[in-house]
Amino acid sequence: MASIDSDLYAEAPVIRARLEVPPDALDGLLDALWGLDPPVGSWQDLETGRAFLDAYAVDRAALERTAAAMRGAAARCGAGGAAPVFETLPREDWAESWKRFFRVIRVSPRVTVRPPWEPCEPDRPDGVVVTIEPGMSFGTGLHGTTQACLRFLEELADADPATRPRSLADLGCGSGILSIAARKLGYAPVTGVDYDAAAVRVSREHALENGVADVAFAPCDVTEDPIPRADAVVANILAPVLVRAAPRVAAAVERGPRAALVLSGILDSQYADVRAAYEAQGFRQVRSLAIGEWTSGLFRPL
Repeated sequence: MASIDSDLYAEAPVIRARLEVPPDALDGLLDALWGLDPPVGSWQDLETGRAFLDAYAVDRAALERTAAAMRGAAARCGAGGAAPVFETLPREDWAESWKRFFRVIRVSPRVTVRPPWEPCEPDRPDGVVVTIEPGMSFGTGLHGTTQACLRFLEELADADPATRPRSLADLGCGSGILSIAARKLGYAPVTGVDYDAAAVRVSREHALENGVADVAFAPCDVTEDPIPRADAVVANILAPVLVRAAPRVAAAVERGPRAALVLSGILDSQYADVRAAYEAQGFRQVRSLAIGEWTSGLFRPL
């Protein structure tokens, strides 16, 4: 997927499809609509409380396909069946409206995520800053699942040297944010995989921009393809896939004192099933972290 800000589209007007939805439906809808091209984002007016799904593109036909998916998902979850509203935005209006909703995010004591247009320096000697272009793939640092994974990765990186993971495999790398942050936190080697070829390409671009070109990215379907092995495995993918692929994901963790597994992408209502699937594979939960409607877990082998 070409970035909407790329030179290819430098003169093209941008079209926005916007659908108003109940605020409490946002997380579930974003989960249901993940992986579309063009992608779906969201925002909420803090003054009025109104919430919206937005998608942007220069290709009207592609945007209409995404808009139809937005409308269908909203209808299925009881959030209404209204049609998204289309609006053509002048290029300069698009640039400014896009940037308004992405700012520097301090996810944890050491990890800060920023968009390219926001300058930022670490606020502590061991801090790291990850630069991510919003909209290029899943993983901007805004979503609760991404934030939980980053906090667990930092916790593991700060563990006792005898139990600190060295290598890391990032399953469902999306934008590459977790792989890049992990490398900056000291994990090595780091490998990120995703079933979406566009996510792999975007992750490589982000790794170069962040100065960690030694992070490897490759296509992989965790339900079928060989999974890279590592001391620590972080799997931020949908709960049904985590359950179905539990034996394969668990086998990717190199057993020993450094072994760790982070599971995320899980709605609160799905977490018990995911936890049980990995306990059956010989893992115990160290702790869980809930952000919004999402629960993530840190596990170690028994």
